[in-house]
Amino acid sequence: MLRKRRPDLERPFKTPWVPVVPILGIIVSLGLMASLPMATWLRLIAWLIVGMVIYYSYGRHHSRVQHTVPDEVKVAGD
Repeated sequence: MLRKRRPDLERPFKTPWVPVVPILGIIVSLGLMASLPMATWLRLIAWLIVGMVIYYSYGRHHSRVQHTVPDEVKVAGD
């Protein structure tokens, strides 16, 4: 973003070969993920489900929006 908005700023670090390095990183990461055994994927899915349950249950009980919305929404004219 800064490269487009403020191209004049000095940058101490620049990624070499900008389109090539990120694409190669994605390809290598996907290759490593594809080589994982099925047990690892099953553990990942199980932990994701556990994490989502904790996240949503915590959010539901501690949400500020949940406490500010009235129980009944009154329609105009009622």
